Amino acid sequence: MPTAAELYDTALTHFAENDLQAAVNAFKKLTHTYPDYIEGFLGLGHAYERLSLYDEAIEAVQKAIEINPKDPLAYTSLSVCYQRKGMIQEAEDAMAKSQQLQMETSHSST
Repeated sequence: MPTAAELYDTALTHFAENDLQAAVNAFKKLTHTYPDYIEGFLGLGHAYERLSLYDEAIEAVQKAIEINPKDPLAYTSLSVCYQRKGMIQEAEDAMAKSQQLQMETSHSST
C-alpha cells in the first residue's frame, strides 16, 4: 500500500498539471486511506475550489479543521471557499479565526 506522502505527491502532480478531476480522485483515495491526513482534505478542498464546486470544497476543508482545529491555513482555505461562494460574512469570520490562530502560534513560539 502506498504511503500517505506517496498518495499526496500523486495528487499534487495531477493538481499541478491542471488535471483537476484526477487530482480530486487522488485526494479522495488519500483521505479514504488516511482519514487523519489533513493535507489530503486541504488538497481536496483546493481541487474542488478550482473546479468551482464550492460546497464540496467547504466540506473538505471543514473536515481538515475537524482533524486540526488550530491550523490557520485550514481557516484561510475555508475563507477563500466562502468568498468564492459569495458568503462574505462567513469568509471574514474564517479569516479572523485564521489570523487569531496565527497570532497565538507566533506568541507561543517567542
